[in-house]
Amino acid sequence: MAAVDFTGGRLVHGDIDHPLDAFTCQAAADYIQLRHSRWPHTRSPHLFLSLQTAHSRTPVTIGWMQPLLKDLSVTAQRLREDRILEEAAVTGADPQHLCAVFNITPDTGLRYTRTFHPDPLSY
Repeated sequence: MAAVDFTGGRLVHGDIDHPLDAFTCQAAADYIQLRHSRWPHTRSPHLFLSLQTAHSRTPVTIGWMQPLLKDLSVTAQRLREDRILEEAAVTGADPQHLCAVFNITPDTGLRYTRTFHPDPLSY
């Protein structure tokens, strides 16, 4: 995937530029190798593919992800919330940025940034 810079150990996509820890970088490399061996001719822009999405431009669904997470003590929603909060922490809690990166509404973006800026007039 073009967004993963394995040499520099970073996730780079548009305005997003984040370092990847060694475990995440290796996991992404392993999955991309599997993805290419399973679907060598896919034109899907999405990292994760399934039999249903490999030859389309649609992303996998939460139903596809649930079995992967079943043995973890965390839900997909909790992981997403954690990622949004982490993104807010490392980018200065910009609600507009969160909306663009996570496709959330402005109200939701503001809700996440209130953790860092309790007074909305402080922006």
